[in-house]
Amino acid sequence: MNVSNFKIILKNFFSRIYNFLKEIVTVQYFWHYFVLSFVLVILFVFFTFPYEIIIQNQIKKAEQNIANYISIGKLKIHTITDSIAEDIVIELKNGSEITLQNVLFNFTINPVSLFITHHYGGTLNIHNLNINGEKLKVKTNAVILYDLKFNKQMPYPVDGNIITTMKDFSIKGISIQGFEIPDIQISQIKSELLFDKGNMINIKYLLFTGSEIKGNAYGTITLSNYFQNSSLNITIQIDSQSSILDDYKVLLESMIKPGTKNITIKITGTIGNPNFAAQ
Repeated sequence: MNVSNFKIILKNFFSRIYNFLKEIVTVQYFWHYFVLSFVLVILFVFFTFPYEIIIQNQIKKAEQNIANYISIGKLKIHTITDSIAEDIVIELKNGSEITLQNVLFNFTINPVSLFITHHYGGTLNIHNLNINGEKLKVKTNAVILYDLKFNKQMPYPVDGNIITTMKDFSIKGISIQGFEIPDIQISQIKSELLFDKGNMINIKYLLFTGSEIKGNAYGTITLSNYFQNSSLNITIQIDSQSSILDDYKVLLESMIKPGTKNITIKITGTIGNPNFAAQ
């Protein structure tokens, strides 16, 4: 087919569409039906679309990779106002339990993002987040801003970032080379995580400040299909002047990195079995 014939076919095609539209708009009550259809579509997208069912199905898929089970006491999705989830319980594969009493969130959710772009952004406000492991205990409140893109073939985000602010953070049950670290209270933790290629999390920064301790952490998490086997390569730097360390200065002197005032701790191993070592 030469170019001139193609142009003729294309011209005839658009001419037919134009004539069809020209005729249909002359039908009685056409504009009434058009406006009504538009309103019904908007109502469906924003008010009656089964977002809760779809999200519950996605949670079930995530459950296979990271948890023995995930339960939500209450889930109500709103596309205009804040959505809410309450009494969330997650039991990880290693037996640790994560509970979230209350989560308020607003996010970009619609049929296009769910079925076509798989691109989501929004904010989570988490009240009373608890992590209870065999030894490790964590409690905090958090605000999370996220912008993530998914691929249907992969269980984790392939691109995007998460920015988190945690307040009133407490942690206990940490031991380093047999040395038991006392319970830690942190006023605020700020962090940014970058996702790459569906199998890597880059911890750009994790700044923690408080009256007892301050410092920073950075590194990477290489994700595994079995979440507990995801490997860790994280460095934590703690200001040696932190008051929580006053009673242990003699023991900690060897852990202070030369030329700095920081105690450096390396976390390796996996999420299910992390190893803490002084450097």
